Amino acid sequence: MSKLDKLSTCDRIIIDLEGMNYQCMKVIGMYNYLEIKGKLKMHRHYNMLEICYLEKGAQHYYVNGKDYYLKGGDVLVTMPGESHGTRSHSEEKGKLAWLVFSSPKKDERLLNLTHLESKYIIDQLLSFKSKRVFKGNNNIANTLHSIFKMKSETDEVLKRIKITNLLNSFLIQIIDCGKRSNVHSISTEIDLSVRYINNNINEDLNLEKLANRANLSLSHYKYKFKKEMGFSPGDFILRQKIEKAKKLLTTGENIADVAYGLMFSSSSYFATVFKRYTGKTPTFYKPGILNSKSD
Repeated sequence: MSKLDKLSTCDRIIIDLEGMNYQCMKVIGMYNYLEIKGKLKMHRHYNMLEICYLEKGAQHYYVNGKDYYLKGGDVLVTMPGESHGTRSHSEEKGKLAWLVFSSPKKDERLLNLTHLESKYIIDQLLSFKSKRVFKGNNNIANTLHSIFKMKSETDEVLKRIKITNLLNSFLIQIIDCGKRSNVHSISTEIDLSVRYINNNINEDLNLEKLANRANLSLSHYKYKFKKEMGFSPGDFILRQKIEKAKKLLTTGENIADVAYGLMFSSSSYFATVFKRYTGKTPTFYKPGILNSKSD
């Protein structure tokens, strides 16, 4: 079993539930990465489940021999003993929370639930093995934020009561979303907008104009786009521009030409955004350099 990380940093908050004497509950954490990080090593937790909720951004995971690509709003459930991590991918910029806990033993209970209720929760989560990735909702994000606000609560008794209730709510919300897990569909307005963005990625894509094209107010357009695509429209546009830039750079195009061709205000700003999304400088993708780095 991999040792559970319980260390908070400037961009990660971790609550040691095990240290709070919870039965079964081990740790809950959340990171908010403003730039790409290193790879998450493959590891496994025997007799423990792990639930990840990606609030925003995107992330590749490799679980039990299969690749998964998460977008904002997605839930990932890892079963006991399964090897998981990002393998060859770095941890991307974004916000993600995770909860690790074990199945109750005969003399244990999950949170304040009865033995029957505890078994129900575990059985429902284990049933998601065949569809371990599904869409969550805003209630999950709100519940998680409430949990982490409790880290600064000084009344330990009240803190434990609130965290217990919030964790119960979180698990119920995950189960509800997993059982619902309808096929995720994109509306006509957003589908057409995405096509327009991809076909005009070299242009200066103004969000207000994109909203007008979709016959939506700017605020509704932003909300609808993020809900359906998992990214805000601005984030999606930058991701698509960076993907186009990588292809252009590998053909030998000049960095400044690529930057201005994709409507970045300067080559230095382009380089900053490029590294934020890829973890590398544009030079890395130049012909010869990319091949030598991958050898």
